[in-house]
Amino acid sequence: MKCFLYIIPLLLLFSCSTQNTRMTRGGYGDVAVGMSAKQLETLYGKPYNVYSKGGASETYEYIERITMGTEAIEQRRYFIVIENGKVVGKYMKLSNPPPYEAIYSDDPYPNY
Repeated sequence: MKCFLYIIPLLLLFSCSTQNTRMTRGGYGDVAVGMSAKQLETLYGKPYNVYSKGGASETYEYIERITMGTEAIEQRRYFIVIENGKVVGKYMKLSNPPPYEAIYSDDPYPNY
């Protein structure tokens, strides 16, 4: 019976764990030219948005929000350029939140 009492909390603990597959600054640095789009999605998950540039060119957008407590202090947008299923380039945009009175937006990831 005591064994049962130890196993249940452990099962609950492990069932709640998930693999963290989000893009971070370190992960962005690890993205290499020539990496496949499939490998990129395996490592960092589905992008927030995919922009088609016509033909076989797409740009994947990943977003990282840096918070301090409950406030967002910085937002990093990582753009990975894909051509023919391979990474050919990347760039990043940093932004800071607007003043308090201008923070309300319908977009969950506003472009500030």
